[in-house]
Amino acid sequence: MKLYSRMAVQNIRNNARFFLPRIGTEAGLLVCFYIMFTLAMDDRMQRVKGGNFLSVFMWMGAGVLALLSAVLMLYINRFLMKQRKREFGVYNVLGMEKRHVGRVLFFENLISSLLSVAGGLCAGVLFYKLCSLLICRLLQTDIVAGFYYVTPVTVIPSAAFFLLLDGFIFLLNRISIALMKPVELLQSRSVGEKEPKVKWVMLALGLLALGSGYAIALVTQSPLEALAFFFLAVLLVIAGTYFLFVAGSIFILKTLKKRENFYYRPQNMPAVSGLLYRMKQNAVGLASIAILATGVLVMISTTVTLYAGMEGVLAKNYPQDVYFEAGFSDENGETQPLSPTDLESMMRAAADKNGIEIKSIEQNEYLCTAYLLKDNRLYVSGEVDDFNMIDVGSYFFITEDTYRRLTGESLTLGKNQIAVCSMYNPSGIKDVTGRLTVHGATYEIVRNLYHFPISPSALASSFACYGVVVSDEQTLNNIYLAQKEAIGKNASEMTRRIAVSFADREKAAKAGDSLDSDLREALRKMADGRVVEYNLNTRWNAKEAMLGLFGTLLFLGVLLGAVCLFATALIIYYKQISEGYEDRIRFQIMEKIGMSRQEVRQTIRKQVLLVFFLPLAVAGLHMAVVFPLLTRIMKMLMLFSVELFAVCALGTFAVFALVYTLIYLGTSKTYYKIVQ
Repeated sequence: MKLYSRMAVQNIRNNARFFLPRIGTEAGLLVCFYIMFTLAMDDRMQRVKGGNFLSVFMWMGAGVLALLSAVLMLYINRFLMKQRKREFGVYNVLGMEKRHVGRVLFFENLISSLLSVAGGLCAGVLFYKLCSLLICRLLQTDIVAGFYYVTPVTVIPSAAFFLLLDGFIFLLNRISIALMKPVELLQSRSVGEKEPKVKWVMLALGLLALGSGYAIALVTQSPLEALAFFFLAVLLVIAGTYFLFVAGSIFILKTLKKRENFYYRPQNMPAVSGLLYRMKQNAVGLASIAILATGVLVMISTTVTLYAGMEGVLAKNYPQDVYFEAGFSDENGETQPLSPTDLESMMRAAADKNGIEIKSIEQNEYLCTAYLLKDNRLYVSGEVDDFNMIDVGSYFFITEDTYRRLTGESLTLGKNQIAVCSMYNPSGIKDVTGRLTVHGATYEIVRNLYHFPISPSALASSFACYGVVVSDEQTLNNIYLAQKEAIGKNASEMTRRIAVSFADREKAAKAGDSLDSDLREALRKMADGRVVEYNLNTRWNAKEAMLGLFGTLLFLGVLLGAVCLFATALIIYYKQISEGYEDRIRFQIMEKIGMSRQEVRQTIRKQVLLVFFLPLAVAGLHMAVVFPLLTRIMKMLMLFSVELFAVCALGTFAVFALVYTLIYLGTSKTYYKIVQ
């Protein structure tokens, strides 16, 4: 066994160019996995403000990272085995049996695996402490002491997963060597040198898949539809990308080869012919780079946008600090809401008790009901057969009196006239011109409003939201009774609430729990045996929830984005080495027949233009096409600033392109050294 272990150590030293990136990659993946897994297990993180989303998203992230780790380690192993099968064949020819080669392979795998796991766990513990501090910073909460979290519950499963993965890879390698003959091992590098043919079926499938994915991204309008079809579009784009890189690239290269003015030049012939003979292998790697690059762009740009746009979301959905409504229900289940005047009295008393100065109080009375808009008519569930929740919108009805009181503007509506406002589409209500029918009554739309004084809740703002101003209380009551009759027990009730703004928001937020307790106590004293119906919707609670959601998503996006970027760099690095070894003999022949080193350098640069920046361009195209779909999904998360998303997306692409270029410049030096 000592002989095999010594041979393994010597092999790792001799092939450090291959093994060190493999060890570093597995250690880096383990660091990220350990951080996510430990954050998911650490119950202290769930007790901080906004930390309730952390566990769920970290479990999801750990699952995604486990899959990425398996794919990436299999890719690295495939590369290493291809480079070393010739070496194993030499061992076999010199007298070593396959079982002896397998033992050397076992010790190589064991040593590199132990180094990776040990280094990954040590770095994981260190970076976990830093990441926990970062999480607290993102959630804008106090740092919880004692974030040093090393337990068998987190260390053992993290190490076991990667050790088992390495064991599985070793078994695959052992079986592969056992099934191959020594001659096949010696000739393994030459396999696949036959010029490939254009795979027309794959080319057609690639065009169909990519076209379908792009069509979904461009055509889908509803945010709910966008969320439903997003993963289908992703799968189609991934499949189309792989098919087109494999079949489409061969088609393009053969087309270039037929162009004599382009092909028969010293700079072009080696690059085009070399790529053509190995395009199947190269295409898969390039497609992987394009997909990973797209993943980086999507994850980083969306999560940064959500976190950066949080204040805008709060300002839009919570123009006031507190929305308060309450009432009492009797033994028959009938609810009697308190009047806005009573609610205002209770709020002022609670605010005085807590030393909070009230800046303003608005009394809101409205009806909010879900309708399906079809042929200029509003339908509730059960009135039409094709009632689809994806097409449903929230409609807020108020009287002209309420509108005038809240805005100071008079509309002078007639008996059967209304004004409408599409809250997230200033051009007016969609597909409605002239008239709108609600429960059999037809109203003339006399004005499109650009502002509606009632702010929808965070849930309602995830759907299409429209405001409707009717002429008087009688009209509003008729709509209320009609929807009660049509829907039954699930019908909407009239909302009577107050919207409160405080002079000092920070002070009000700190006294929020006490304010809530005082209001509940006041309602309990008034209840007289009745059940209290109570809703206190506050800006500070919404901010805490958004910080928890968007902050966790940002952390997860950055971490997974970094993993994808790291994987991209690794694929480029190994690809450059593979290209270098395969091109070395060709370029040496070219130099012998008269090509200068300068011409060789020009050939390499030409290959860069033809190949290595193609994935970056494809990733940019994917991001541009999927941008409208992502914009609609962002509306589900209450972000409506397309401009902010566009700026973040462009900024992310610019930074990624710079990093990608630096990665290539660094790895191209390795390629040129090998070639020379």
